[in-house]
Amino acid sequence: MKAIALQKSLIRRAKNLLRAGYSVIPVQGNNSPGEPKKPAVSWRTYQTRLPAESEIERLFDNKVTALGIVCGRISNLLVIDFDDLLRYQRFCRHLPQYSDTYTVKTKRGFHLYFRTKERVPSHQFDGGDIKGEKSYIIAPPSQIARFTYRCEKNRAEIALEKHDVDRLLNYFHVDSTSHHVKGKRIKEGRELDLRSLYERLASRIGRNNALYRAASAAREWEIAKEQAEGELLEAHAQAPGRPGHKHETGRERMEEALRTIGSAYRNESASRYASGVPNSVRERLLSAQGSTIMARLLDIFALAGWQADAYFTAKEAVRLGDRYGLNRKSVLQALTGERSSYDGRHIISRRYVEYLDIEGLNSRKRGRPVELAFRVPAMSRLLNVLNVGRSPSDPMSFEDVKSARSYRLAVHREYIRRLAPRSSLRTLAQRLGVHERTIRRYNRALNVQLAACVGRLRLTRDVVAILPKRGWGVQKNTTGGFWLESAGGMRWPAWRHIGAQLLKGGEKEAHICARLSSLFSLGAAGKRAIQFERMNARQFARLVQMRTNGASGLIGRLGEAVESLRRRTSAARYERIQLFFDNVAARIADDKVSETINGYLVAYDDSGFEVRRPARRGIGYRMLKEYGNGNVYLALRNTYKDVKMSLVRHAQRAGASEQGYDLLARLMA
Repeated sequence: MKAIALQKSLIRRAKNLLRAGYSVIPVQGNNSPGEPKKPAVSWRTYQTRLPAESEIERLFDNKVTALGIVCGRISNLLVIDFDDLLRYQRFCRHLPQYSDTYTVKTKRGFHLYFRTKERVPSHQFDGGDIKGEKSYIIAPPSQIARFTYRCEKNRAEIALEKHDVDRLLNYFHVDSTSHHVKGKRIKEGRELDLRSLYERLASRIGRNNALYRAASAAREWEIAKEQAEGELLEAHAQAPGRPGHKHETGRERMEEALRTIGSAYRNESASRYASGVPNSVRERLLSAQGSTIMARLLDIFALAGWQADAYFTAKEAVRLGDRYGLNRKSVLQALTGERSSYDGRHIISRRYVEYLDIEGLNSRKRGRPVELAFRVPAMSRLLNVLNVGRSPSDPMSFEDVKSARSYRLAVHREYIRRLAPRSSLRTLAQRLGVHERTIRRYNRALNVQLAACVGRLRLTRDVVAILPKRGWGVQKNTTGGFWLESAGGMRWPAWRHIGAQLLKGGEKEAHICARLSSLFSLGAAGKRAIQFERMNARQFARLVQMRTNGASGLIGRLGEAVESLRRRTSAARYERIQLFFDNVAARIADDKVSETINGYLVAYDDSGFEVRRPARRGIGYRMLKEYGNGNVYLALRNTYKDVKMSLVRHAQRAGASEQGYDLLARLMA
């Protein structure tokens, strides 16, 4: 009875499809377990004509359990077959205007139907197939291997014009073909062979489509438009046309090719770049982890055009990292290893997925997770996890992320170019998580111009009183960071009694000099310069206060405050927020998947014992029912951000000296 019902259902569906203009064929299905998707008849004739309605009952006898639709211009049908669920989800996120079309659920993925009169050859992409000419797809209500094809989205098929087809094909092939030429993977640092790429694509998707794909790939690889035109126009002129194609003169073909290449370079959707990682995030990762792995991976995501909140697998990340110089071991360290977390929280969130549906992640089913999916972190998450402020992003290129040295060198270069900072070598080294000797090597490699800044104050009887007195147990011939200098260039320690002796001896051109933070700038390598600046008595008094008196001075007091802060934050401290039935939804995110969080739920039972549970919304409601409304608390980690910022403001008011900058770097590390 089931076989008869299925046969009637297939015949009814085939007639409806035939009336809609589709060419249909019978498929073996369960009657041929070895080749279930093999046509039950010779289907060559149905690639050029529609079957008559009188043929349907004869074609779909009781020996077939599946129905096929011939794609291409005979049916004006183009189908995108997704075998990778994550690939389908990314497509829906990146091109949502094309995802709301007639969709069929298959055993491994989805079929997306489009109506078009354009000729599109059938070919594969990374994660599925494009079904066009000389191909067919299985349609509902076919049954193959205990699976029934069903309609997932009952929408009208989206009609595609030529530019829509170009945009869809460009989405799938710029990423998958730009680094594969004749089956060989192009390593970073080797030039893209545009001619080979064009010839390979032209044989599969036509000359014009191949030209657009190759030009888009050239834009992705930062190849100049003039260079791309020089390589592609010659190959395009020599490529043979399809049989029956409209004849074009050489001039017409060149003009059309120039317009196509120009369109690829103007089209924003062809660009795979996105805004980079904030500088504050880069610096925090470099200084805290002492490694470039996580920062480079985040920049690689941005350079490759991966959108925030898109899901990906470890295999995809390893393939992307290998392309841009980050090996498999490093990528796995950033995803699941020692570089994956900061302060107990995952930088790149992970989710154990049971299955993916058209709405994205779905974990409502119980059971063992079958796949670990990762999520491209958004800027808001990075700033929250790393506890840094929003900042601009210095530009990075593919060459900059190839190695740890090139990445740190690029971060250092862009920082100096953007700010021309006044800083110390120690502060610059702490930003990158390296030694001061490494910063000196970077400066030589970048031809950084270093200007030693010295503050000068005329020595007078009014000023000599602010000079420090030499106490017991200090070195006689040194005053850290400042000195006395005569007009002839003679130098003495800046003690008060020495200044008084100089004035008594008639030295009228003596100055008090103080070493300030150096000034860095990009320029031609030259002799180390000295830049003198005027300094008033108040500024010098502030420097004296910071650099003398040891632990009782300002530097010593702030240093003790920093160490105290670190001791307090080393132990887990939590701020408790009282929960009620009406504020649980606002306090706890609706997240039902396993993920590390920065807090927990706590309540006290009748015996006074503390009960802790994971911070999940459903668990919160159950605990409120069990322990009473208002007797459950959400404990969140206290990061002492306000305390840090108050110390920073205190240090800034103390003056922007070399030691002050070093202290700021310690505070924010």
